[in-house]
Amino acid sequence: MSSVATKTVETNKIVPSKIKAGDIMNIIHYFKVKQNNGSHIIVTDLKGKLGDMKIDGLELIESCGSADQWNKEEKCTMTAAAQMLVESYGKPFSCTFLKADGTERTLRGKLVTPEPLLGRSSVIDLDIPAGEHNLRLIDHRTVVSLTLDGVKYTVKK
Repeated sequence: MSSVATKTVETNKIVPSKIKAGDIMNIIHYFKVKQNNGSHIIVTDLKGKLGDMKIDGLELIESCGSADQWNKEEKCTMTAAAQMLVESYGKPFSCTFLKADGTERTLRGKLVTPEPLLGRSSVIDLDIPAGEHNLRLIDHRTVVSLTLDGVKYTVKK
């Protein structure tokens, strides 16, 4: 019997005191909007650790991803919807699909692990509070619509 060694991935956090002018950084953070004041929004951290934050400036707000906002609608095939879902790493999305009992469910989430094109993807349900079991499966063959990158894709029947 052979054993497979698993390697622990080490995560080193940024040391704020070492940040200097000219450093290049990014922020990828999931939050829920509490209030829209036109030129700024007030948001709440979905992990529940940071509390409320203010995002100020239209350009910064416009560069955010959204699981809910779309300004274009397109029809697509089931295969195209599945392909977009499995390539959605780091992006919030909204997906309406059929549950095993035939009812529709809309999940706002982010991709964790995709399976082959017409399999299932593991996703985090962003509407489930931090600390609770929020891992869900989406069967690619049952997708009705997918909202991603400002476009709502509806699967052709």
